Amino acid sequence: MELMLEKMDILSSLATLSYDKRRSEFFTKELLILLKLIDENQIDYKSLYGSWAGAFGFFQFMPSTIKNHAIDFNTDNYIDLKNSHDAYASAANYLKKIGWKKDSPCFYRIDLKENIPKKYLNVSAKKLQNKKKLGFFKKYIDNYDDISFLKSNYNVAIITPDKDIIPGADALNPAYIVFDNYEIILQWNRSLRFALAVCTLKDKFKNEL
Repeated sequence: MELMLEKMDILSSLATLSYDKRRSEFFTKELLILLKLIDENQIDYKSLYGSWAGAFGFFQFMPSTIKNHAIDFNTDNYIDLKNSHDAYASAANYLKKIGWKKDSPCFYRIDLKENIPKKYLNVSAKKLQNKKKLGFFKKYIDNYDDISFLKSNYNVAIITPDKDIIPGADALNPAYIVFDNYEIILQWNRSLRFALAVCTLKDKFKNEL
């Protein structure tokens, strides 16, 4: 995958996509931002190989995201998102700026009771529906005692990923309660699979974001 992404000249990609009538305004804006970043010597144009849509680096930042959130963490006078120091610091800064809450949870696995109305189950990442206070869902969660340490006034939603995401899934299993931080991840990539993966990785870090 990475080798494929590396083959695309981002400047050429954005210039071409600027002529695509479907999203011409968006890609033209991204192209102009990128050219300005090059002109200001914030990024090295020789390194600009990435995705066909103009995204760049380990975390696939678009030029506007580079401008607003990327960091020259190793202070070498370039923002190099293929350098781990700059890339990871930039990703952390991006999450912080869009609302990540350091001391708040992301998700917890739960066991649902059969009587939960289907309207409370989310299988799409487009927009989580029927968010409620955590305490509201108590009557539908078999293992509520396992999460009773959480604040009952947290706003949460329930997701039940389908078999395309988790093999062997059924209507009620696996199920997760998800919090505001989970939705922050969805702003980065609207995929239940992506958000679950990032939140799982987050819990593995000793020094959490």
